[in-house]
Amino acid sequence: MAATIGVIGAGNMGAALIRGWLRSVDPDLSLVVYDVAHERVQELACEECITPASSVEEVVSLSRLLVVVVKPKDTSAVFAQMRPTLTKDNIVVSSAAGITLNSIRDGVGPEPPVFRLMPNLGVEMGEGVLALSTESRTEQRIIDEVMALFEPLGVVEVLGEEMFDAVTAASGSSIAFLALALEGMEDGAVKVGMPRATARAFVRQTALGTALLLQRYAGSAADIKDQVSSPGGTTIAGLAVLEDMAVRSAFLRAIEAATERSRGMRNPGTSRE
Repeated sequence: MAATIGVIGAGNMGAALIRGWLRSVDPDLSLVVYDVAHERVQELACEECITPASSVEEVVSLSRLLVVVVKPKDTSAVFAQMRPTLTKDNIVVSSAAGITLNSIRDGVGPEPPVFRLMPNLGVEMGEGVLALSTESRTEQRIIDEVMALFEPLGVVEVLGEEMFDAVTAASGSSIAFLALALEGMEDGAVKVGMPRATARAFVRQTALGTALLLQRYAGSAADIKDQVSSPGGTTIAGLAVLEDMAVRSAFLRAIEAATERSRGMRNPGTSRE
């Protein structure tokens, strides 16, 4: 499906989205990219299908789908720059945390359909999680079009806006939680004598294999855990330690705390980066 996508903001997440689209098998996909830090765009501009833009207005004039990937504090200024050029034929998608659909609508005006997007960094490899939310008045054909454009980047779901705080925790913050767990297992392997490079390779490959197993399995992750826990064996011995340390409860609380923090960031007077 041929499409021109405009990306405003080429920081970590913007660049991850761009690289994910560049991995797409769609030969007709083209990207127009703008960032106030022009060097970020230049780093990507050597890639085929990327057109650097000199302004927000230029991105709007050249693109149908407009993906705004800037910090929440910068969205008002970006929306104000976009608004005079926007038409009903544009589609505006914002990934800024805590910026609601109502805020996007107020910023861009009455013409274009608007969406909120919550992606994670896995989009760069085409293995991301992307939650979309939109207004009740948005036509289904527009929703289908937007979903199709994001599907090369990973798993895409349309959710109610009220779920976005939980999405932030479960698919965004969880990357750090899982990385922390992998770091601990790597250090444990080193402690019992494994070379660091080998420990790192083994733990990461095991994590990848586990993720692929779970991706193909509709049941609970606990079933996979039970399959590798032989009576009196090594795995159940290690699991007993994790249970003693309340690791499951700690992960549960981490998701809960991240969700509550995301909710709190919408409150007036709370800083949003």
